[in-house]
Amino acid sequence: MALQDTFRKHFSLQLPFGQFCWNLTLLSVLSLLPFLVFFVALTPDFTKILVANPTALSRFSRQVVTNGLPVVVIVNYIGFVTASGVLQNAKRSALRYIFMDSLVRAGAFVMLHMLIYVFSADWFGSFGGDRWTALRVVGPTLERSYLFENISGVYLYALLPGTVITYLAVMLNSTDTKNGPFSARSVKVIIVACVSLVLMVTFLSMALTQLFSKS
Repeated sequence: MALQDTFRKHFSLQLPFGQFCWNLTLLSVLSLLPFLVFFVALTPDFTKILVANPTALSRFSRQVVTNGLPVVVIVNYIGFVTASGVLQNAKRSALRYIFMDSLVRAGAFVMLHMLIYVFSADWFGSFGGDRWTALRVVGPTLERSYLFENISGVYLYALLPGTVITYLAVMLNSTDTKNGPFSARSVKVIIVACVSLVLMVTFLSMALTQLFSKS
């Protein structure tokens, strides 16, 4: 019940809209930071480059603020809004919700990157200022994210904390998970769902690569 009370207190749709969005933004920032630090630490000489080159630091920070943070916030927003709806009806299947939610989050993650890449081409002159080039690089970039080879991997794995929180809350309230969200079965379901989210992003990105390679 403490978990559910925490969810309702900080992420309920009954909160003022501004407070709800602030809580989601704070959660998204806290989700991003550990993976961001891990990515910088793992990339050879990246820390030295950021410290020694103000331009590189500025562009890196801009990428995180204009790409990563909005994506994580919006995907979390979608997830928490739908989870709040499910919590209003305990008879709804948690397993069905989790499957559909993973698919929606994966699709939103890819689509938001497409939009942001196009906007970046217009606003910042990224990708040579060419929208078509921006769209063409989305697939190849995201399909390698699961390997943590680029910063998109940070954004992808930063989705997982918010995902786990919503799934725990929904499973606690569902009739088809009577043993609670921390039972062995529930934990397995959540792990499989998180892995599925990562895989679905990868498959959608590969499909996007194939689509634009034929255009």
